[in-house]
Amino acid sequence: MTAKLAACVLTGLVAIFCACDGQVSMLPKSGGRPYEVLVVAQNKEHARSLDSVLSQDAAGLPQAEPMFDVSLTDSLHFNQAAKLARNIVIVTINPSVFTTVRVRYEKNVWARPQMVAYVNAPSGTALTKSLPQTSRQLASLFTRAEMNNEIARLAESGNAKASATLEDMFGCAMKIPADMKYSKKADGFIWFSNNTPSGMQNICVYSYPGDSLVPTRALAARDSVMRRGIPGERPGMYMQTVKGSVSFVKANEKGRTLMISRGLWEMHGDAMGGPFVAHSAVDSTMGRIIVAEAFVYAPETKKRNLIRQAEAALYTLKIKD
Repeated sequence: MTAKLAACVLTGLVAIFCACDGQVSMLPKSGGRPYEVLVVAQNKEHARSLDSVLSQDAAGLPQAEPMFDVSLTDSLHFNQAAKLARNIVIVTINPSVFTTVRVRYEKNVWARPQMVAYVNAPSGTALTKSLPQTSRQLASLFTRAEMNNEIARLAESGNAKASATLEDMFGCAMKIPADMKYSKKADGFIWFSNNTPSGMQNICVYSYPGDSLVPTRALAARDSVMRRGIPGERPGMYMQTVKGSVSFVKANEKGRTLMISRGLWEMHGDAMGGPFVAHSAVDSTMGRIIVAEAFVYAPETKKRNLIRQAEAALYTLKIKD
């Protein structure tokens, strides 16, 4: 995946969509799994062109997995069952109506939760030329929608006890997934986990002194904290960052600058490893950097949805100035 596309996907993920729909409670539940996208187009080539960009490798994973699981259909087969898909792209080519390529979206059209994007173009050639920009828009739109779906679920069923513990330690509010019932506390560090061997999801929160977001300092702090806080089964084993695996992007979240670090971790002296994503923000009142990190250990299992689900909780972090 290109750096520009990755940066677009990683920024602005927590913009909450507002839609006034008095009938929304009457809609059926959408089908499919998170990050599945149905592309509807009359021309198979147009559908395949969008498939090719939406199926690019997701960033920050140890094995290749697509950003989205894409399926294709045409308008003839876009029936009532297909309209229950959670994420839909409808491509329309009409030179008599459209002069440029435009993307618009609607929320909860036929089901809930659902995001429907309409890609309108005057010609197939125009659509093809617009793919770099159009694909960035679509990738950001659907990633943002899925993150917000998970954030909404956390708001209804989070682990209140874990959130209270975190607030006592750091003075910060954050939603912790309900199934993360296991925790470990140390000086300036807390680790929550669902402790599931086949798909272990984890969230850590820690801090270090500072007043600016510097990637090199963030990596040094991560390795120092994780070495102390997450040791292996035997002496000499500890978590560390895989060198050269980390990408950084900065985003503005509700007036606060956020640095998102995404990469791979490994257990020194052991064969364990997996993806992580960390959100760092300046707490100017306390003169520190607060870091909320999610990491996954899921051997022989796809990791994209696991890490993205855990990442959604990071967007609920609120630093009290």
